[in-house]
Amino acid sequence: MSKRALCTQCKYPLKTCVCEEVSLCENKLKVIILQDKNETKNAKNTVRLLELSLSNIEVIQSDNTEEIRRLALKCEQDPDSYALFFPSANSQAFEQGARVPEGVKSREVVNQAKCATNLIFLDGTWRKAKRLYLSHDWLNKMPSLHFEEKLTGKYRIRKTGIENGLSTLEAVSYVLHKSEELDIQPLKGLMEKMQSFWPHEKGGLPESAK
Repeated sequence: MSKRALCTQCKYPLKTCVCEEVSLCENKLKVIILQDKNETKNAKNTVRLLELSLSNIEVIQSDNTEEIRRLALKCEQDPDSYALFFPSANSQAFEQGARVPEGVKSREVVNQAKCATNLIFLDGTWRKAKRLYLSHDWLNKMPSLHFEEKLTGKYRIRKTGIENGLSTLEAVSYVLHKSEELDIQPLKGLMEKMQSFWPHEKGGLPESAK
């Protein structure tokens, strides 16, 4: 294990500290991240940045069975309060979901993002996020949402072949901006600060950031 001195706030090595770019974002909607357990070891992971910035966020590791069971129970007891952001065969477009027509109670015609106060995102590579999704029946049963708008990610230090592929920070930022008009510039600036320590043209991590 590296003995390099770490910043007590952001937990990055002191030479790659991002604290000067951290600005608290007061989000009303709660962000819940189900994170692949191995992502915590990845220095490029953006969930760490979200934890530094968002006032209302919870991160649950994929091997924390007790917390996952607790979340599953909450989703089952109060399904209208939770929205899952994950593209699937039956997912709705986040941007164009319908509101409940008068006199109609079926939740299947409702875009969950219109009424949910808890937003669930899966964090990991696409393969790992999909495996996490498929490994929990309660996630499969939840109405899920995808992005219809063609978004261009700025997360250049990790590649993905998925169309509309975004970092978790970018996906969360987009949803919060659309849902509650949250100013997401501080989040974008923080991600750029983190990426500045990774020389893209070399594809590697500078010694100071290891």
